[in-house]
Amino acid sequence: METHYASSPLEHAIHSPAHQGAIAVVEDPFIQKYLRDVLVRHGYRVMGAYAERVIQLLQSEDDEIDLVITNRPGDFVAFADRVALLYLAAAPDLELASLFPACRVLKKPFQPEHLLAAIRDLIGSV
Repeated sequence: METHYASSPLEHAIHSPAHQGAIAVVEDPFIQKYLRDVLVRHGYRVMGAYAERVIQLLQSEDDEIDLVITNRPGDFVAFADRVALLYLAAAPDLELASLFPACRVLKKPFQPEHLLAAIRDLIGSV
């Protein structure tokens, strides 16, 4: 697998060696790099993808995405019943977050241990 860095808001599918499903990260480049560094340090592999690709994967019959980490949850409302969501925002829209049965909100800034705990909690809920 090849790791790609993008200069625009980027999206990455992250596969955990201990988990069959994937995590799709949709964030701005600075936050994405931070998330990637934390997740790689904890055993996750990162493969490049764009938002359109993440949506295509969610639409496919053989999608492997169990969790979306994003600051743009509105992009994924159509998949709210099929995928867990970790919503990262300084001022989250809690009404929008409530559309996702399996959702956690992390207010920016957050600590790595809170990120990892939320991921473990959400992956276990799907």
